Amino acid sequence: MSGPAQQSAPTAQRPAGPQRRVTSLDVVRGLMLVVSVSVNSLLLTPAWFDHAEWAGVNGLDLVFPVFVALTGCGLGFAMHRRTDVRGLARRVLVLVAVGLLYNAIVLASWEPATWRYTGVLQLYAGVVVVIALGHLVTRTARGWFVATVVLAAAHTAVLAAYGTTCPGGELTRECNPSGAADVAAFGAAHVYWQGAAGHDPEGLVATLGACVSAAAGATVGHLLLAARARGGPRHATGPVLAACAAFAALAWLAATVPGLIAGVDVPAMKRLWTAPFALTVTAGTGAALLAGHLLLDSTRTPTALRRAAWPLEALGRNSLLVYFGSHVVMSLLVQHADADGTTLAQRIAGAVAVGGHEQVSFTVLAVLAWTALAAVLHHRRIYLRP
Repeated sequence: MSGPAQQSAPTAQRPAGPQRRVTSLDVVRGLMLVVSVSVNSLLLTPAWFDHAEWAGVNGLDLVFPVFVALTGCGLGFAMHRRTDVRGLARRVLVLVAVGLLYNAIVLASWEPATWRYTGVLQLYAGVVVVIALGHLVTRTARGWFVATVVLAAAHTAVLAAYGTTCPGGELTRECNPSGAADVAAFGAAHVYWQGAAGHDPEGLVATLGACVSAAAGATVGHLLLAARARGGPRHATGPVLAACAAFAALAWLAATVPGLIAGVDVPAMKRLWTAPFALTVTAGTGAALLAGHLLLDSTRTPTALRRAAWPLEALGRNSLLVYFGSHVVMSLLVQHADADGTTLAQRIAGAVAVGGHEQVSFTVLAVLAWTALAAVLHHRRIYLRP
């Protein structure tokens, strides 16, 4: 994820009544959260794993996009019958407000003249709006696949059209639509690095790319729901694998066609959240969801396996809290440092180190702490949502 954290939303809600959930979605989200919390706990991020400086994809670039794809799937489940527009407006306002507050805390700046308006929570709010309103138009896997194609084509067209104005048709930090559009919309002082980076990884252009990920995730979600209605997880295998293959093919087209037509290279990259990147990540995420669905959502799933997966399910049920909360906590731990520069995170790591392994011990502690919190909340059926 390109910036820190999003939402551990404010309103505690209890389900109004029993729901037949798709357990695999929560468990796969839980696995992703174990990775996310582990990554957040790194005292020093290796350069080979840290966000790619521009083009290309490193390990850290995958975490938030997987979360967004799973969010699209979850919204497909939640809105397959109705969309609460009034509730949607409240959620979006909460997400944006908490995002602005988070920016002030993480950047340690409350100065209105340089307050960052864009951010991960704000991007997430944009994704929620698009997917929720999209469910007023279509509630089928076919409709969401079409929406995925349209969004991917639109995002690629924007990049390709702008790329024709760049030297050699190459999208660079100095020449890309984010640098122009996001600064024009929000002002240089209110975007990523106050405009000095030449782009905003959570700005308008990136949000459109994130919507490609979420729409593809919604496609998978509706396919899983349709399979369940037909009789069980086994009916999802062919459709979901076909959708993942189609996403991979679309990714190839999005990377190839702009070069053939306009002479512009649109590579897989997180910084502009290009369609080749979004669709490839979601194809892999969809395959993981299918595997989890076959393992955990069958009537033949062993009770022992369900129990073993329960902690991951608990994490997945409070994914917003754990995902964004872990970013907030780690940011605060890193901000507080002694006179010699030792951060509070480093002091804790040293205190809990077993066998001299500070990083491993600190990471294990972080994962266990967030899992324990999620387990308590899940046991009490309390789920924090925007």
